[in-house]
Amino acid sequence: MARHRSRHAGGIPPVLVRLIQAAKRAGNDAEGRDIRGAAEALREYGALALWVLPVHGLFVPNADRVSVVIDRVAKQQFGLDEARRELRDALKVVELFENREPIESAINRVQAVSDEAHFYAGVAFGAALTDFS
Repeated sequence: MARHRSRHAGGIPPVLVRLIQAAKRAGNDAEGRDIRGAAEALREYGALALWVLPVHGLFVPNADRVSVVIDRVAKQQFGLDEARRELRDALKVVELFENREPIESAINRVQAVSDEAHFYAGVAFGAALTDFS
């Protein structure tokens, strides 16, 4: 007899739905940073995982179509465009040593935003994968 799986939120696996709800309720992470965007990012990354995993499998690093969606969500939910603007602005003042600190800070911010986006994509993919059997 086939097992019936209950899915909510447009086919997103229940474990991911629970993570999304937890992120919405928490509002902040353990360090007090706002994670409200994480809930929507998890939903979008979960939807992405539902079509990527069956078509491309788990090993789909740096696939252009997937990266485009991850970056779009990073821009919308985590401020990637703002972080990139900070980097460009900081690079304009590279001449003086004292001005290099903003460059390093902006680079760190861009990397942190990108890492966060990819982390949540990984969480969504992992949660979606638990639903495949």
